[in-house]
Amino acid sequence: MKQVLTIVCQLKPDKDVAQEIEATLKAFAHACNYANEQVKPNITSKTTIQNLVYQTINH
Repeated sequence: MKQVLTIVCQLKPDKDVAQEIEATLKAFAHACNYANEQVKPNITSKTTIQNLVYQTINH
C-alpha cells in the first residue's frame, strides 16, 4: 500500500508576489465560471468540456 504524507505550511509572500498569486486565482475563477456558463449541465466528460472551452480560456 502506498503511503501519502501531507504537510501544512503558511506562505508569507511579499506584496508583489501576493498580487501575482491573487491575479492568478482570479483568472482561474473567471475561467471556471466561463466554462460553467458555456457547458451544458448534462456534459460531464472532462475531454468534451476541454474541447468546448480550452481555446477560449487559453487565450
